[in-house]
Amino acid sequence: MRNNFYSFEKNTDTSADLYIYGDITSYEWDESDVSAFGFKKDLDNLGDVSEINVHINSYGGSTFQGLAIYNLLKQHKATINVYVDGIAASSASIIAMAGDKIFMPKTSLIMIHNCWTYVAGNAKELRKTAEDMEKLATAYREAYLSKIKISEEELNKLLDEETYLTADECIEKGFADEIIELRENTEINQYASMNILKLVNKLKEKNKQEEKIELNEEVIDKLAKKITNQLIKEKVDTQIDSKINNQIKEDAWASFFNTKK
Repeated sequence: MRNNFYSFEKNTDTSADLYIYGDITSYEWDESDVSAFGFKKDLDNLGDVSEINVHINSYGGSTFQGLAIYNLLKQHKATINVYVDGIAASSASIIAMAGDKIFMPKTSLIMIHNCWTYVAGNAKELRKTAEDMEKLATAYREAYLSKIKISEEELNKLLDEETYLTADECIEKGFADEIIELRENTEINQYASMNILKLVNKLKEKNKQEEKIELNEEVIDKLAKKITNQLIKEKVDTQIDSKINNQIKEDAWASFFNTKK
């Protein structure tokens, strides 16, 4: 039985969801483990999809496996949308960089650091391991550099300091593209736009039948504004402050006029 923390879900013939909710390892010893080998098999089984939504909540794991999964996603022809549902840490943050767009709610984090390992041996072997790790760092830095807005020097500093980044910091530095807004706002905007459009269409139909009302652009504009304010008054609870309320009005109004033409 496939584990519950690493799964692909095909939504349609062209769209699928991927959930990475476990440690990224070379071998799937535990039910929460993820490996690049199993990942590739499931990715191939999706068939000809054009969009993959990748949801991540992982503390990371093997750097080599993270790079392999990153490269598999980057090479795929589908549009890759990455959602950081909780945390994308260590090698999971490398995978996140494969997104054509990376989305984060304000309650999520990305953590980056330099790779580390356990090693035993003589001085020559220890030096060799250090040199190998430096080359590995060169590889995963490229994944970050493909997305970020900051310099390589600043990136190296963040890696050295094992840095946790908030959603706002990720947007500022380029580790993410968009903050996921509160769902309440989206629901209100969709609700308002849908009802405004329905009512205007109804009035237009009535106008055709009775030929009594002239619905020009000015009349429709005034009507839509009035209905928008009424819908918001009925829908928005008293806990939403005036700033958010004003933004909702603007978004609902803009959304309607993007669709009414």
